[in-house]
Parts: sequence; structure tokens; C-alpha cells
Amino acid sequence: MQPLLLQVKNLQYTAEQLLDLDLKTQKREILHDVNLTIQPQEFVGLVGPNGSGKTTLGKLLVRILEPTAGQLIIKGQNYHDIQPAWHLNQMVGMVFQNIDTQFIGKDFMEDVTLYLSNFGWTAAQIQTQIADISRQLKIQSLIKRPFKTLSGGQKQLLAIAEVLLLRPQLLILDEPTAQLDPENTRLVLKLLQKIKKEQQLAVLLITHKLSELALTQRTLILNQGTIVQQCQTSELLTDAKLLDANQLPLPDTIAILQKLNQLTGQSITTASPAVQDFVQTIQENLC
Repeated sequence: MQPLLLQVKNLQYTAEQLLDLDLKTQKREILHDVNLTIQPQEFVGLVGPNGSGKTTLGKLLVRILEPTAGQLIIKGQNYHDIQPAWHLNQMVGMVFQNIDTQFIGKDFMEDVTLYLSNFGWTAAQIQTQIADISRQLKIQSLIKRPFKTLSGGQKQLLAIAEVLLLRPQLLILDEPTAQLDPENTRLVLKLLQKIKKEQQLAVLLITHKLSELALTQRTLILNQGTIVQQCQTSELLTDAKLLDANQLPLPDTIAILQKLNQLTGQSITTASPAVQDFVQTIQENLC
């Protein structure tokens, strides 16, 4: 059996919450008893209702936040044993939902130079890496353009490319298309499909758009601060009760089936021979 890439054991995170202008605070538990694993090169989805702690979990996995309790283990090594701490960035990278906060330079070339210089890379090494990643991801036309001239989707592509420069073994994407229009969404999803096919890394895709889970093999459901279910993505997308129990929207296919069954009195499921059942039911009952 292939060794695990990531293990999360009994993870807990408690934050201080400001109560009033007198700066009184109280502790609020955001995550508790979170347990999960990710295999090398596995594409995993993470879904859950708003406020369930998805982004917080992502930040814990890249050590932006420190857990209150529990263990984070990457390739058999506890996070706390990775020294210096920035070495973790070469193993796990994250692209944030608000991508504008991820850039500090005026364009990709400047931003990457500032970023990789912190890791001791020489100018020659940086130029070589930029050339390699831009060729692999086909973003040569974007790397010298000021960020302010780019669309949201184009900036998302560059944010992903920048994280990939360090060749992490786990890439965490936090709602990568949440703020994008359909055209830019397609741009980003096309890149993710390319990454899945060509890059040797695992991906944790945090999303509220269930259609994006088609990229994943397995999905984790986070609700009320803990992982309540882990299942094959295909099972989740066809289980109306499980989706409803976790305040997740029904995919269009399930919604259509439910409406069709309601109108016809039939009991068609996604396990049925779909095309034949749909056509026959419509012909017999609705035409």
C-alpha cells in the first residue's frame, strides 16, 4: 500500500473572538476532532456549509494558523519537526480565495522574484523556473502583464502557477472559482484538469460548487467543525439525503430526477439506464 502523503489526527482549533469595544474576548472552537488522510497524487474535494471551517482547515494545513491540539503529519514527519518552518512551503502550498492578497509585486515576474528570493533562489534559478512553469501551463502571454490589467481568471492561473514553482506535493485550492464569471471559471477548471493529468502532486479542492467535484476521486464533508463523512465523490453527488443533511445544494441531475419522479410517479435513480428510462418515461407519461 502506498504511504500516506498527509495525515490529520484529532485536530482542534480554538480562536479568540472579540465581544465588544472594551476588547473583551471569548474562546470559540472552530474545528474539533478532525481526522483525514490524503494519498500522493490524489485529488480530494472538501465541502461543507458556510462557516463550517473549510478555509480555517486549509490555513492550518499550510501553518498560517497553529492548531490548539492534534497532529499534522506530512510524509511521516510531524509539522513541528520540519525545520526551518518555511521548508513546509516546499511541501504544501495554498492558493487563497481572494487572490489579490496573494500578490505583492506589480506583475508575475516581479512577484515571483520577491517570493522565491526568500527561499534563497538565485536570479538564474528563478528565471529558469519561470520559463519552465509558464511553458508547462501555457501562461507565457500573462507573466509580464501588470496584475491590474488581468481578469480574475487570469490572476487565478498565475496564483496557482506561483505556488507550483516550489513543486509542492500537496496543493490546496480555496474556492478557486468563487469570484469568477463562467468564462474565467472555465479557464481555471481547464488548468486544473491539466494539472491533474500532468503534475505529480495531490490536490485538496475546497469548493461550494459541486460541479467542480468532478475533478476529484474522493470528497470530505466538513460540518459543524468536524469531518462528518468521507466518501467517493460519485456517491456524494448521487445521494440526495446526504447532501440535504449537510446543507449542500442538489446537483442538477438529482434535481431533475426528483422532479421527474414527482411528475410521473416513477422511481428513476442515477443507477438506472438513464437515457432509456428518461426517454421512455417522458414518452409514456408527459407526451
